[in-house]
Amino acid sequence: MKSAQKLLLATGLTIVLSSTILLAQTLSPKEIAQKTYSVIDSYQNYAFDATIVNHSDEGTNKHQVSVKVNRPNQLRVNIKGDIKHRDNYLNNGQYTVYDYDKNMYVKIKTPKSIEDALDNLFERYEIQSPLAQLIYSNMGKRIKFTRNKNFGIMDVAGEACHYIAFANKSKEVHVWITTGEIPRVKHYRIIDKTSKIHAYKATTIHWKKASSISKSDFVFTAPKNAEEVFIK
Repeated sequence: MKSAQKLLLATGLTIVLSSTILLAQTLSPKEIAQKTYSVIDSYQNYAFDATIVNHSDEGTNKHQVSVKVNRPNQLRVNIKGDIKHRDNYLNNGQYTVYDYDKNMYVKIKTPKSIEDALDNLFERYEIQSPLAQLIYSNMGKRIKFTRNKNFGIMDVAGEACHYIAFANKSKEVHVWITTGEIPRVKHYRIIDKTSKIHAYKATTIHWKKASSISKSDFVFTAPKNAEEVFIK
C-alpha cells in the first residue's frame, strides 16, 4: 500500500476531484464500482477479513473484522480491536450481538433479509454494520456522489488495481480495486472533509474462499454464564 499512501500524503489527504475522466481509461469510476458490486451481488455466499484503522479527533484505533455472508438472510461479523470485541449474528430475522468483554448478549427481531435487517437496525437503534459497503446486495444503486475521478492503475501489495475516488460536500472515498475479470475491493479510505485534522477510516480487505463458511457460523450459542440483556 506504500505507493497509494505516498500519493495521499503528497496531496494532503484531500484531493480536488473533478468529473473529468482520463482519456486513457475506458471505464468511468462509477462503471468500475458498479462492475465490482455486480460481482459481489452474484455470490450467494462469500467471506473476507478486514483491517480497519480509524483516525479521528479522539485518536487512532485499529480493529480486525471477519465477515461471512450467506444470502439472503444470514450474516456473521466478528470485531476485535482497541475498542470493541463483539460477535454479530443475523440468522433469518434474529439479530444477536455478543460482547466478549462484558460476557453479555442481546437479541433483536428484524426483517429476514440482510439488507432489510441492516436498514431496520439503523432506523430503530442507529446500529451500523462495519463494512456494510461490501455486505449490501444493492450497493451499486446506493452510490450517490457528485464528483468522481479515475487516477489510473496502481500497484497495491503486488496487485494491479484501479485507483478511483468519489466525493460530495462532506466526504471523499478513495478505492483501490483489482483489475481483471473478477474485480475485488483491495483497499479503501473514507476521508471526513469537515474535519480539521482530516479524519479518516482506512480499510484493507483480504478475500477468503466461500468454502470457509459453514451453517454453524450463523448460529449463536450463549457462552457459559453469559447474561442476556433485553431491549424494551
